[in-house]
Amino acid sequence: MNKFSKRLAVAVVSCTAAAMALSAPSIADDQPKDIKDRTAPPDPVSELAKQQGYTFDGIRYRNKDGDPQYVVTKQYMVDWGTWNGFRRYHDACHVCHGPNALGSSFAPALKDSLKTMDYNTFLATVAGGKKENKGGTMFVMPSFGEDKNIMCYIDDIYTYIKARSTDAMPPGRPANREDISDGARKAADECTG
Repeated sequence: MNKFSKRLAVAVVSCTAAAMALSAPSIADDQPKDIKDRTAPPDPVSELAKQQGYTFDGIRYRNKDGDPQYVVTKQYMVDWGTWNGFRRYHDACHVCHGPNALGSSFAPALKDSLKTMDYNTFLATVAGGKKENKGGTMFVMPSFGEDKNIMCYIDDIYTYIKARSTDAMPPGRPANREDISDGARKAADECTG
């Protein structure tokens, strides 16, 4: 294993361990334990998430497999993670992958890629990079495994692109968003240092 691979593995394990530690319930933790406790009265996003069977772990919504999950209402109000993913995507990813994840002449439309790509493949590709030869042209996705501006918000970026891939969210800025949870704020502060 080369030096870069070792650093990347340590970074991925560290981020995963930090995220798991933050989401683990504790007696002293006053974070909501269920979506019904997320807000009072419940906002449209948390109500929709509850109807769709998603759980809230104090930081983000998750599907039955534990993967980060977007929540978008019919009025295009989104969960905090998807909102933050929209912001982070357009800060770093759209330069190559185009506005609204629609692709460009030198990078694929992630809106289409995430129709079939699972969360773990997405995470590995962003963290480790990718090279692909198509018709004599080498396409290179750089590694962002050591970039805190990407990796600390990778779940948010994923939920935004996933929402775009299912057409749950149209192009452009979401109409509204839910508030950030204390857990999401704490996780971001601890990850970015």
